[in-house]
Amino acid sequence: SSSSIFCPLSSCGPRGEVWSDGWRWLPERICVGGTSRGRLLGRGHSDVAPGAVGVPPLLGVVSILRRVSFLKKAVDQRNKALTSLNEAMNVSCALLSSGAGPRPISCTTSTAWSRLQTQDVLMATCVLENRSDFSLDQGWTLCIQVLTSSRALDLDSACSAITYTIPVDRLGPGTRREVTLPLGPGEDGGLDLPVTVSCTLFYSLREVVGGALAPSDSEDPFLDECSSDVLPEQEGVCLPLSRYTVDMLQCLRFPGLAPPHTRAPSLLGPPSDPVATFLEACRESGSQPSGPTSLRAEYLPPSVASIKVSAELLRAALEDGHSGVPLCCATLQWLLAENAAVDVVRARALSSVQGVAPDGADVHLIVREVAMTDICPAGPIQAVEIQVESSSLADMCRAHHAVIGRMQTMVTEQAAQGSSAPDLRVQYLRQIHANHETLLREVQTLRDRLCTEDEASSCATAQRLLQVYRQLRHPSLVLL
Repeated sequence: SSSSIFCPLSSCGPRGEVWSDGWRWLPERICVGGTSRGRLLGRGHSDVAPGAVGVPPLLGVVSILRRVSFLKKAVDQRNKALTSLNEAMNVSCALLSSGAGPRPISCTTSTAWSRLQTQDVLMATCVLENRSDFSLDQGWTLCIQVLTSSRALDLDSACSAITYTIPVDRLGPGTRREVTLPLGPGEDGGLDLPVTVSCTLFYSLREVVGGALAPSDSEDPFLDECSSDVLPEQEGVCLPLSRYTVDMLQCLRFPGLAPPHTRAPSLLGPPSDPVATFLEACRESGSQPSGPTSLRAEYLPPSVASIKVSAELLRAALEDGHSGVPLCCATLQWLLAENAAVDVVRARALSSVQGVAPDGADVHLIVREVAMTDICPAGPIQAVEIQVESSSLADMCRAHHAVIGRMQTMVTEQAAQGSSAPDLRVQYLRQIHANHETLLREVQTLRDRLCTEDEASSCATAQRLLQVYRQLRHPSLVLL
């Protein structure tokens, strides 16, 4: 009797006949003791000596086995890629359908000062938490972009922001991953505030799909031919998670509030730099302060800016977490809610506090109640005045900008709840607005004059410009 040998293959090859059930009759070169044409393989008709095996048949079997192995590996890679794509679709739908509610996958950012080598550095900690039912495996990357205020204002340098990429591998349901990165100060010793930290999840289609369609160790010409046409054109999918702004109120340090044994050495102790330590030790006890910051603090009054807010508006916004607390104290606690010293401010029920900016300048926050008598015809309006003082004009502006940003958010939220303003004297408000428009035009005129005047004449112009700025920083309006 004669017998034949068949091998399973996934597709038709250049040789052999494929049957309807996927089996191929072996060609002539794979025969072992068969007919002269290799179609029927039997016993007793081979020219090979008994007990010997021909080399060409073995090579053919090895070639087919290698091809089957490559095809099986390619199928496994494609199945894995399909599973990953299915998980990515589920994650994308879960994030996009969450709306304004809590997200199943979130990234929260917090800041704190840390001591690195010889200087204090502001560190940002981003916590990626997976509260969904899906896993983040191959192809997922957490992208953290840090954008400073100077780069945000300069359109040409928007692409020069620092971006950190952290591969996310095997982040299963209920797990979290923590990433810590420095925000500053830079090499010049300054910290350009505000700083925006944006967190985004990125899924790489080319990494997952491209690797499955074009396996690196494949020797199958069919796979090599079709991979270039079906690779995805897009690099991947971006899913924004959070956007966090770090401003002056979060970066202030309050060495006077900390216990003596926990105070930062960089604020109260001697400088860490050996040269600075030597110069400090050689300075006479009665010598005058040196440096532009010290001279300004010694001979010039501090820069001041203020903003007034309706007491009724603040009570409505702070009633949930500050019940039973004096309004001025509750307002200061709300302003410093994201600062590490807020617990001490709350425990001592403070309405004013003096802190230190990242560059070492003093920043004084004062909250007090005032009455606005000329706005409402029904009588005085009770308001809260938030005043910012600093020996550094730049630090005062940064702190004032941070306060205004919080106030804008609060007013927007209260307006969405249907809060109504009291009756106002419209003519009085129009007069104040006209006065401010006049001051703004004068500012533009003075700034243009500074560009054309000589050094002797520009001194008086600069003095007048500072006076106008001082008037603009103390408006007679109140947020209602």
